[in-house]
Amino acid sequence: MVKRLLHKLSGRKWKAAKKGTRWQDNPQFVAYFDQQISPGSASADPGTGRNSIHDALRKATQGQALNRAVSIGAGTGDNERALIKAGLVKHFDLFEVSADRVAQATERAATEGMQNQVTVHLADALERDVHEEYNFVYWDSALHHMFDVDRALRWSVRALKPGGVLLISEYIGPTRLQWTRAEVSAVRRFLAENRDVIGAEPMRVRPGSPFRRFKQFLRDPSEAPQSDRIVPLFKKHTGQELTILGGSAIHLAGGFLTGLEDRDPTLHDRLIALDRTQREKGHYHFGFGLWQKPA
Repeated sequence: MVKRLLHKLSGRKWKAAKKGTRWQDNPQFVAYFDQQISPGSASADPGTGRNSIHDALRKATQGQALNRAVSIGAGTGDNERALIKAGLVKHFDLFEVSADRVAQATERAATEGMQNQVTVHLADALERDVHEEYNFVYWDSALHHMFDVDRALRWSVRALKPGGVLLISEYIGPTRLQWTRAEVSAVRRFLAENRDVIGAEPMRVRPGSPFRRFKQFLRDPSEAPQSDRIVPLFKKHTGQELTILGGSAIHLAGGFLTGLEDRDPTLHDRLIALDRTQREKGHYHFGFGLWQKPA
């Protein structure tokens, strides 16, 4: 009963940020992450960042299309259909607990003539006893919404056929999006030092607090309840280290820099440099992992 209620409440107030206000709208930041995911990858259009993930998967499979794939928390299925269009996947099972998104995913697949390549399920995939059924398990900004990350990754490994691929591209930062004081202080200094160009009030970036944590829970119970466990649990279930991409500085300040290239051509590079420094200090928000199950 509690689980069904949490699923019903999850994401009900979620709204996509307006374009031009997100760090993803800055090609410099997209390229920064792309080159860590797949060195030499040509960056995708700003706001997508798909090319590096496609390249990494293509290298792992030597260009062979994966017959049967599953994506949990797939939303409207845009990223999954892109993998099919790229010739990397033949068929996707998409699982969602939101009826609205299931309807949207079904409609979009039909509109693009992909209804025979995409099957959309209004269900919790983790409730299904799946054993070695899939060639590809895909988590794209969905694993951090799981209430039990350990169970989700155990299910993922079990669901894979021998030789199958597990790919995750995830938020792995502070739980409930409650930024630490150390990462907030670093970003506030950056905004203050560049106030004449950015024009953003540094105090707009706020550290977490018990009140804000509770408010975030009420807004979306599934927002990053165990995001801090993804790194150690990925290693537990695969024996492989997750690639730590960084992102703490870019996530908090990147959106303020959109469209400011002409005013200060080195501004984005300086934020990227800060992001690298913060990553070295153990502050990061994003990670990438690609693992192939032994045959």
